[in-house]
Amino acid sequence: MPGTNTDKIFFIFLLFDFLRAFRIMKHSVNRPPTPDAAEDQGKEPTLQEIINIKLIESGEKERLMELLRERLIDCGWKDEMKALCRAYIKKKGRNNVTVDDLVHLITPKGRASVPDSIKAELLQRIRTFLMSAAL
Repeated sequence: MPGTNTDKIFFIFLLFDFLRAFRIMKHSVNRPPTPDAAEDQGKEPTLQEIINIKLIESGEKERLMELLRERLIDCGWKDEMKALCRAYIKKKGRNNVTVDDLVHLITPKGRASVPDSIKAELLQRIRTFLMSAAL
């Protein structure tokens, strides 16, 4: 994937939000624990948190999420992931599969199969936003 580590972090951040939006990450045991409110008091927000706030406040995050959804549907990524899940469920049996099983199966394959052109387009949109927001 082209770009700096910061670009990669932004993309991963957006991809996780996308996966959550399609309920792939729901109930995942791999999610970090929610920090206590007491721990958050007095801490300065990280760069990622600041960017996330700006993206949400401007409405750009929702536009980026919609763009990502459209591109992944258009290229057949969503259907491919759905087919992987269905095949796994059929193989293991409907009553023998948990959401976590599907998350463990689909997450690495899903990340690896996102076309580079989509990644590049999203990274460019994020860069443009950051420059216009003067962050």
